Amino acid sequence: MYGSMRDVLKDLPDVGTSWMRYMMALTRSFNREQTEFLDSYLIAAQIALQAAKDNPMTLRDTLEIMQHKSTLVGKGMLATHEKMVDFTFDQLKEANEAFFNTILNNEGENLAGYLKREAEVMEAVANFPEQIEKVKDDFGFHFNTSAYRLIHDTGSFLMYQVLPIKEGVEVRDDLKPVLLIPPYMLGEHILSFLPYENKSYAHSFANEGIPTYVRVTKDIDQNDIVQNMTPDDDCTQTRELCAVLKEKHGKKVTLNGTCQGGYIILMNTLSGTLTEVSDTLITNVSPIDGTYSNAISGMPNMPHDFITTTLPNGHKVANGYMLSLGMRFVAIDRETPLIKVLDQASLHKATDLNPGKTAAALFRWLLKERVHLPLEIAKMSTCTFHQPISEDGLLPVKLYDKPLKVGDLKDLDVKWYQNYAMKDDLVTPKCATAANRFLEGTDVIESVPFPGGHVAILTSPYNKRSPVNDYFKAKDGKEYRGPVKFQLEISN
Repeated sequence: MYGSMRDVLKDLPDVGTSWMRYMMALTRSFNREQTEFLDSYLIAAQIALQAAKDNPMTLRDTLEIMQHKSTLVGKGMLATHEKMVDFTFDQLKEANEAFFNTILNNEGENLAGYLKREAEVMEAVANFPEQIEKVKDDFGFHFNTSAYRLIHDTGSFLMYQVLPIKEGVEVRDDLKPVLLIPPYMLGEHILSFLPYENKSYAHSFANEGIPTYVRVTKDIDQNDIVQNMTPDDDCTQTRELCAVLKEKHGKKVTLNGTCQGGYIILMNTLSGTLTEVSDTLITNVSPIDGTYSNAISGMPNMPHDFITTTLPNGHKVANGYMLSLGMRFVAIDRETPLIKVLDQASLHKATDLNPGKTAAALFRWLLKERVHLPLEIAKMSTCTFHQPISEDGLLPVKLYDKPLKVGDLKDLDVKWYQNYAMKDDLVTPKCATAANRFLEGTDVIESVPFPGGHVAILTSPYNKRSPVNDYFKAKDGKEYRGPVKFQLEISN
């Protein structure tokens, strides 16, 4: 025992140093997350205060917001408390084992080794932004390289061809072209997550030889046409892009929309505007009836002034920070600063301080891909989360002042491949499949469940349980095909 206590005393300087390293790294990490969260919150508060001055809220609106805020605060505090309890229990268990290993001279990690390891984990968390910055050369599309070609330019959009990067694969002109439509809010880069790591939804099509294109919205800060764009403009310009591809390939285009982009292509198709240039839809985790997404539809429906910011040229747009903060409030039980730090610590510990490019790329997307939205597009999107599809299948929005009826897809001779994520708490399965009842008894729709969450199909397209380019068996025991397999087979 005397020798053991002597060893403990000998290790005290290392124990003290490791403890101080840990606390300083924890403070750095927490301050970073808190500052980032508060920055978005204060920008949102500034916009809301200006809006309240110009458009005062009613007493009912004020009470509704205060109640919602109280609910969010309570939810965030409860989640933080539960996370701290679990984290503290795990830490004390490991620390207790290390302490007794030390004083009893048992095999295994001693106290000095345990604290050194924990300090290294927290320092890796504190330095994680460096990894996020480094991954920028691997993450997303890099349209300035030879892997892409600019095909067409409209007032609001650029259309690039995504070329195969898999060795030996050439573009096959006998296949139908596919045009990827990203969501306005999340941006296009999530569709090309880590292309050279075999984690790119866009390249999963291109690498099969499918003529693959992506619609990219021009910089809204620099482009007046984008700032003032309406859903009608989106539809008109999408038709122009599809017409270019039909002329180039001699086949009608498959429109492939992700999240909000999927709802937009459904609208555009139902308007009848695209009949001559497109005959197939693929939608990924798209909120077809947003009222089934309790996370979003349960938020107070505020006047649009409360998300609006005015650009230097006087044009009004929907503020990207405000919208991003709204999405973070939806997941407040995972987004409070302390929870994010502790989750990152768990990730680094589980991966021996090497979480890899996937985690860094995901954080980069969440932190960097914030853009303003055209105000009319934001209004349209908000409407779809607060007004359901009608009993006779009418969407709550119109195009060219004409109603849009889901059942018209059969008359338009359009095929619709629809996938949704089983663990998606943003676009729930009910939210994604809400229109299917209006197409029962037809061969229009193919509805496919994928495991995982909202962006799983984008970040892991070749998941062994559900590869996008093959058939797979889901938990319900049925066999389904991925969207790439669907595209290949309808081309033959």
